[in-house]
Amino acid sequence: KALAMADLGYGSVFAHDAVVERMKDIPVRVRRAGVSVHCLTTEELPQHSPFDLVFCDAPCSGSGAWRRSPEAKWRLTPDHLQEFVDVQAKILDDAAPLVAVEGTLAYATCSLFPSENSVQIQAFIQRHPEWSLQTERQFTPLDGGDGFYVAVLTRSH
Repeated sequence: KALAMADLGYGSVFAHDAVVERMKDIPVRVRRAGVSVHCLTTEELPQHSPFDLVFCDAPCSGSGAWRRSPEAKWRLTPDHLQEFVDVQAKILDDAAPLVAVEGTLAYATCSLFPSENSVQIQAFIQRHPEWSLQTERQFTPLDGGDGFYVAVLTRSH
C-alpha cells in the first residue's frame, strides 16, 4: 500500500510495521518501482511526525478473505477475535498522536465483522472525541472481490 501511495505522488511516504521483518522486501520493491518509501521503526515514528495522513492497515480476522481461505474460519475463536480487536484499538490509539492537526487517520481491515470495523471506529471516537468519522465503506465478496472495510477520520483540534 505504501508503494501504491508513493506511485500516486502523495509526497513523502513512510512505512512502518510493529514487526520490522514484514517490511524487509520494501527496499527492493521500491527500487524496482522507481519510487521513494522510507521505512521507520516504532522508535523513529515520533521524530518524523506529525503526518498529514496515517494509514493503519490493521491486523484482523481476515474474515473478508475466507472465500479464498475457507479453513481460516475454523481457526478463529472468540478469544482470538477479541485479541484482534484489542490490538486494533491499541494501533488506533498509538497512531492518533502521530497525525497532524486537521490531518487524516485512515483505518482498514480485511474483515467483515462489525467488532473489527464500525464498532471499533465508534469506540475509538468515544475514547478520542476530537476525531470525527468522515466516511466509511464496507466491501463484501458480493462486490466482486474480498471483503474489506475502510474508515477515514479527521481531527478537529
